[in-house]
Amino acid sequence: MSYKLLDEHNQEVKHHDLQDKSPWCRTGASFEEVFVAQYGEQLNLVINPAKQHDVYAPDLLNIATNNIGDLKTQNTPFFQAASRFGLDPQYAVTFNVKDRNRYAEKYPSIEIYFWVKWIATTFENYGKRISVQPMEGLWKIKFLDLLTVCIASRIHSYQQRVDDTQGNAKGSFVLDLRNELFSRVL
Repeated sequence: MSYKLLDEHNQEVKHHDLQDKSPWCRTGASFEEVFVAQYGEQLNLVINPAKQHDVYAPDLLNIATNNIGDLKTQNTPFFQAASRFGLDPQYAVTFNVKDRNRYAEKYPSIEIYFWVKWIATTFENYGKRISVQPMEGLWKIKFLDLLTVCIASRIHSYQQRVDDTQGNAKGSFVLDLRNELFSRVL
């Protein structure tokens, strides 16, 4: 990796290999548990009971509305969003194309929750630095509204995943949380 990520205290942030999907799936499951423990009661959210028999089932269930939801935990801004897509990296999040396709086919009424906590706040590459402010919050969007946002968004293709055979997403929409179709929940 030729670039470096730093936190708000200028300490290096190291990630597991981004192309090795299995550990990221396990980490995602623990994020869901932490999220529900922290915000579930306030937001009427529980871990979707369907996950007990289907690891690919949506993450969340709203017990007040019976709507299903999926949690997208984002800890690293898309630092190159400005140079590549003209978006402020402070508010840039990604959403996998393969998730869009799967939700459209199986879960068109799903709600998507973007839980953002920027752990990495600076990107360094070949002497160039891009920084954002620390930020934490939760944004929600109905999938049908997210489709509208995706249509107007550009796709980032992952160069390292062109020949991927592990099931990783090969591209993601780069989205701006300031879009009026996102609701800030927390």
